[in-house]
Amino acid sequence: MLSRNNLNGQRAVDYGLIVTVLVCLGIVALGTWLLRFELATPPADDIGFFYEWKLAEPTFWSRATIWIGFAVHQLLVWGTIWYARAHYDKYTDKLRPANYWALAINAVFVGLHYLQTAFFYDGIAQDIPSWTAQYAVIMMLVVILAMENKRRGLFFGRKVKFRKEFYRWLRDYHGYAFSFAVIYTFWFHPMVPTWGHLLGFAHVILVMIQGSLMFTRMHLNNNWKFLLEILVLPHAALVAFNQGTSLIYMFLFGFLAMFIITQMHGLGLKRWVKWLFSMGFVVSVLFTYTVLRAPYQVNEVIRIPFIEYGVVFAIYGLWWLFARFTGRFDTLREGEAVAQGAGD
Repeated sequence: MLSRNNLNGQRAVDYGLIVTVLVCLGIVALGTWLLRFELATPPADDIGFFYEWKLAEPTFWSRATIWIGFAVHQLLVWGTIWYARAHYDKYTDKLRPANYWALAINAVFVGLHYLQTAFFYDGIAQDIPSWTAQYAVIMMLVVILAMENKRRGLFFGRKVKFRKEFYRWLRDYHGYAFSFAVIYTFWFHPMVPTWGHLLGFAHVILVMIQGSLMFTRMHLNNNWKFLLEILVLPHAALVAFNQGTSLIYMFLFGFLAMFIITQMHGLGLKRWVKWLFSMGFVVSVLFTYTVLRAPYQVNEVIRIPFIEYGVVFAIYGLWWLFARFTGRFDTLREGEAVAQGAGD
């Protein structure tokens, strides 16, 4: 039997992958049972943004269970983050109390959401527009771009010169933001067995595991982080494909462009491999927008990169203004000096 004292981050991820597959199989098993619920139908003037997986007539309990579940889950995980930041300052291979608490909390609420779907169906989507869940994920992806700029650069391996205090601010508070994004998205959807939902739930559960591994070296593992970052590509493309919309091209080529411009430069790939990926991307775009799509629609390729890179600079600009006009620069510099002196 594996004892608590020798469980490390890599082993936790291995077990987490197995649990994630089991959860997805459990969601598939719910399929026939969920047919008992009557779902809402889109209005006559719908233009394709109607979220169809919600009850036609929600009840007090269908709403109360989802909102209470989301709120309690979020507050408890934020509590583990606060505890870890207050008590840990070194990264280790072994899991510590806050890691076990976070993993246990997430596991319990994954089970509760499963039961909540089985008996009440609805998610937060009943009361909130679907674009809010998309924006929450975009926020997380944008912050990852900003944080990883220091290691892999932002444009073809070239780093943007952000102030080091900015990185410290992101390091200190990104856990709270990421936790909100993933838990909000998790409770937004009912656990229904469509391919888009299954891949989405697999993704958010893995990100929960990553958040639970705070202050472990596995939390910093570049290959593991890349997997979590790139999984948004098949999920978004698959959802668009299932909905039968042309947005599949925007998501597919948009996130592929992010891989070519930024993400692959942090994987330690040889130059010829990068050129191979780049040429494959260019050839795919040329074929798609000369044979399958009209040439003027090639703007679909740059929409997501334009938004994400633009928001990175917007966040930095807002942070700079806040820090500059509140006198925070000096305080942040002092905090950075203390952290460096402690060997962080």
